[in-house]
Amino acid sequence: EAGDTDRGCWCLIGRSFHLYMIGRPLDSIQKELEAYIKVLTQLKQDTSMALVMIVLTTVKKLRGIDVEAGDKILDSTLASAASSGSVALSAAVNLTKLEVLVFFQQWREALDLVRKAGNVRLLLLGIFASVRYTFLEA
Repeated sequence: EAGDTDRGCWCLIGRSFHLYMIGRPLDSIQKELEAYIKVLTQLKQDTSMALVMIVLTTVKKLRGIDVEAGDKILDSTLASAASSGSVALSAAVNLTKLEVLVFFQQWREALDLVRKAGNVRLLLLGIFASVRYTFLEA
């Protein structure tokens, strides 16, 4: 009822990515992100929800849960980002897809993604995944 809802939701996004990056157990991350999705849906924060959904989908994929559904969600998010011109959302999807490919050592697929995605480093300079992207691009 008080405060800046948009900024609060962006803090949830940051927390979502940080939980994943620091190596917290995937099951606890999944529970927390599913709770975020409910809140973001209630607040009608579609962009924030899409970004949290990227991390949630990645966590589920790493846990072996709904792998095909997760791929469809990420592809749908990527298509939406392309149609709306959201470079940030496209970059976030591609970087998290890259994380999963590297984790499972699917190097050919990772290289194909890097070539297809374009230069995401221009947008995401402060995210460590862009460093991994740079190594694969080379």
